[in-house]
Amino acid sequence: MGARRKATFYVDESIHKALRLKAANDDVSTSDLLNKLLAEDLVEYLEDLQDIKAVRARQKERGKGMPLSQFMKKMNKNG
Repeated sequence: MGARRKATFYVDESIHKALRLKAANDDVSTSDLLNKLLAEDLVEYLEDLQDIKAVRARQKERGKGMPLSQFMKKMNKNG
């Protein structure tokens, strides 16, 4: 990762305790564990955003064609 910046987050006591326990169990600092967890979640979030953009782009393309029923009639008419 790149340079680190200090940030203050407020979390429930139970989350803080679980974070400390998992960090101790994994033999990493709470900061490193939190960075890893946030990075994984943000990667998923960015992938979801890309998927949403792709779906919206496809929806715009749909309006440029003809309805399936009309296409089928045209195909049947032309053999």
